[in-house]
Amino acid sequence: PLIVIDGVPLESGGVGGMEVNFLSLMNPNDIESMTVLKDASSTAIYGSRASNGVIIITTKKGTRSDKLDIAFTSTLSLQSKTKTAEMLTREQFIQTATAAGHAALLGEATTDWNDQIYQTAFGTDNNLSISGRFTKSFPFRVSLGYYNQDGIVKTDNATRYTANISLSPSFLDDHLKFTFNAKGAINRNQYAPAGQAIYNATVGDPTRPVYSGNDAFGGY
Repeated sequence: PLIVIDGVPLESGGVGGMEVNFLSLMNPNDIESMTVLKDASSTAIYGSRASNGVIIITTKKGTRSDKLDIAFTSTLSLQSKTKTAEMLTREQFIQTATAAGHAALLGEATTDWNDQIYQTAFGTDNNLSISGRFTKSFPFRVSLGYYNQDGIVKTDNATRYTANISLSPSFLDDHLKFTFNAKGAINRNQYAPAGQAIYNATVGDPTRPVYSGNDAFGGY
């Protein structure tokens, strides 16, 4: 669908050549409202770009209150696996391999490969916003966000930094209004090969050590 943020249509490749999902660059804490258009009214306004519907996002603006509003929220989380595939014990694996005539291929270590790929994943989501007004007719809002989430498979991580500045001055007794928005986001994602890693840990030889004892392949 076409994504419209504060009246600005965002199309794939239209902003700095980005090919990503623009929603991944938005800090949810900066969103005031979301509206979904999915009928002919959307294409009437935005043309053929809206053939798959339109998501209209309005971000938060400054307040006209006399008081400076400062808000900070922080969320911390821990995630861990609850269950893994039922495996043969080391002894059962050795018995099975020996019965099949593969005893010579077995090692002497005791390795749980599931323990080697999984971790307790830490996550944090922190948001600071300051809103108020410079004068009676000049509200503003500034916000900063930091999000960091690990995955339960090692090396999996998503990090996002966001900043948003909104100025909403009005003139002529509110008959003339302007809105100035500046948004910035840095996304850093490292995706672990989860499917491959989980499969390899499931079929891995539990008699083989994690480290080889030499420098090849980083010691593995």
